[in-house]
Amino acid sequence: MIDCAFLPVFYERHKLLKEGLAPPVSADYSKTEAVWIDMYGLGRFETYQFIYADCTDIAHLQEWMIRTKGEQQIKASAAAFREWQQSEMAGGPAVVERKLLNDEQLLHWQEQGYIRVSGLVEAQLCDAVTDFICDFLAVDLADPSTWYKGHTDWHGLMLQQYQHESMHRVRSHPNIKQLFAELYNTYAIIPQTDKGSFNPPETDDWKFVHHLLHWDMNYRKPDPTYIQGLIYLNDVPENRGPLKVVPGFHKQFNDWQQKYPDEIESYQQMRTTLKPEYIAGKKGDVVLWLQTLPHAASCNHSDLPRFVQYLSFNRL
Repeated sequence: MIDCAFLPVFYERHKLLKEGLAPPVSADYSKTEAVWIDMYGLGRFETYQFIYADCTDIAHLQEWMIRTKGEQQIKASAAAFREWQQSEMAGGPAVVERKLLNDEQLLHWQEQGYIRVSGLVEAQLCDAVTDFICDFLAVDLADPSTWYKGHTDWHGLMLQQYQHESMHRVRSHPNIKQLFAELYNTYAIIPQTDKGSFNPPETDDWKFVHHLLHWDMNYRKPDPTYIQGLIYLNDVPENRGPLKVVPGFHKQFNDWQQKYPDEIESYQQMRTTLKPEYIAGKKGDVVLWLQTLPHAASCNHSDLPRFVQYLSFNRL
């Protein structure tokens, strides 16, 4: 039995949702659930997939958590979550010491809503994640015929894998936390267990269909300060499917939302009128952007796949 008072609350809520019911929740429930998942080191997709597709009861959920993370890690996570609930977890010094970003970079972030930073993560750590992705998908970089085999965990370009040690080493790198802390202006943050990405070059038979600009948020209730991110695991020149964003749009979003309160119309107008900028980069470059910036991966017209690991932190 996992010693966590929130676990039965979480289970019961999603059990009722599976049954088509809408259980009432407290005002802070969504944040508590997000922090709970992050503290246990679970990916959101893998957690909800298990709950809604496979889970039979709360004992089954606990078995899956222990199998996924290991008993010792689950005990440590339960203790950390209890501490956070009891103290709201200050998370470190109140004043963030700036170590990575200079004044010019911060101004660019404030004005453009995105930033690309080099030299934070060692190349060998990037290579280890790339090797994992290739092994998992049975990809041989010397043989393009292996790049397009389907896999149940490869959706579009998203690789729904979260728990490999190579990915953990990147997301837990102290430079990654420091970068997010400097932009959030707090050390009270925790890494989300996010996924990877594999985007091979387009061919006559394989087309990348997820290149349209979009937002990953609740359009009607966005968090304008939430930061999304990724790290390029190999070199990504402009023809290798780099991230594209609409710079500075975070300053226009409120007016845009008022002009287009209907989400469908907003998307139509966004995709037909806004012009994105392509953010090419080198292996190890970290790109962060505000949630309200329209963004997307782009089509890969190079001779090699693009490899990415997504990065994000949740505020405590």
